[in-house]
Amino acid sequence: MVLMIIKKITMSLNDQIREYLLQNPHLMRSKYADTAKKFGTNYEQIRTVARRLRERNPDVEPKEKEVINFQEAKNDAVLTAENCTRVKSLEDLLSACEVDLDMWDVDKYDIGTYEVTGFDNDRNPVTVTMYRTKAWLKKIRPQLNLKKIKEELIEDLRNISPKVSKIKRERPDDRNDLHLLEISAFDLHLGKIGIKGDEYSLEIAEKRLLGAIDHLLYRAQGYYIDKILFIVGHDLLNSDKDWPVPSTTRGTPQFNSDYHIDMYRHARKLMIKAIDILSEVADVHVMVIPGNHDRESVMHLGDTLQLYYENNKNVKVDNNECLMKALPYGNNLIISDHGDGPKTNDLPGIIAQRFKNLWSDTVYVEVHRGHYHTNKATKLQAIEELNGITVRNLSSMSATDYWHDSKGFIGNIKKAQAFIYSRQNGLQGILNYNVTV
Repeated sequence: MVLMIIKKITMSLNDQIREYLLQNPHLMRSKYADTAKKFGTNYEQIRTVARRLRERNPDVEPKEKEVINFQEAKNDAVLTAENCTRVKSLEDLLSACEVDLDMWDVDKYDIGTYEVTGFDNDRNPVTVTMYRTKAWLKKIRPQLNLKKIKEELIEDLRNISPKVSKIKRERPDDRNDLHLLEISAFDLHLGKIGIKGDEYSLEIAEKRLLGAIDHLLYRAQGYYIDKILFIVGHDLLNSDKDWPVPSTTRGTPQFNSDYHIDMYRHARKLMIKAIDILSEVADVHVMVIPGNHDRESVMHLGDTLQLYYENNKNVKVDNNECLMKALPYGNNLIISDHGDGPKTNDLPGIIAQRFKNLWSDTVYVEVHRGHYHTNKATKLQAIEELNGITVRNLSSMSATDYWHDSKGFIGNIKKAQAFIYSRQNGLQGILNYNVTV
């Protein structure tokens, strides 16, 4: 240690500079001012020593030190690459800094070049093009990766799907005595805010639906129920998203009492609870019909229900991508769509094409629609020999909101309905559950 200190003291200033440059070869052709300041001398002395050192030591590679930096703020970031030969483009810069493009978006960038001359091992001058690259980034607003979430959900549900064996149910000998029970509780609009005097909440909606199911099952006891049709959707949720404002699928703003995720989770639990109750009575066919308020959410809910009941032999979930679905039962064909699509008078032609085979094999055809929150039945004589089509616009149990009240759309009876179809003889009865709570 003492010898090193003595050596340093006895070394001339040029020797000290020379040794320092040999230890830091990237300083042999740049940053002379910084080196001069370090040794308390002038720019010219440093440059002279560096030039002579390069001439006398051709084996020393005088490279600039490569600098790559990723400086991140809260919602912004700046990327810089200096003295580089490998970072020549924006793509190179993003790769070198390992930028997550799912998190960051490039706002702007700049690329510059400059020439640097050194010597090769044969003491020949060599000119190299160096790159100076800079980019400014903006953080992308966090969004749900729905595809990834859906894949994870599917896998999770497959693992936890309850295994339920086929329930052995007694059947009459006469198959003509078998009946289909349809439970229709359309347009619940979970999350809607009702006007004063017509309060509404997730809890009230649940109470109304379960009350309707209990009442309608009790009223249907006089028939032998072979199968139950339960339609999920028809604006089950009041909105499809929260951001930037609560709104329907197409973006119509809504006033909600709850966040969308809470509405969705409540709907999921409520539908499972309702289906489980119905499956105790008969096999259940679940028909998923998205509405105009909740198209995407209900399709996702349908995926969830389909997987949840995958191992339940008493429940079948129809969640195909078609917005109009059909269920044949003996001589009956029950069809449902939300009601915001094709006009009523166009339905016969559409049904004749879309459900051609089912149409030809059945006698009684009914279409059940929601959307309008009213109860109305229309008889359409589409093809004479097929006895026509009955189109029903069904009621809602949801509260009246501010918009409907301001337009004068008030006074409709809030109710759910059940339809009883004989396998052989078509519609046998309509049961009503009028809301009193």
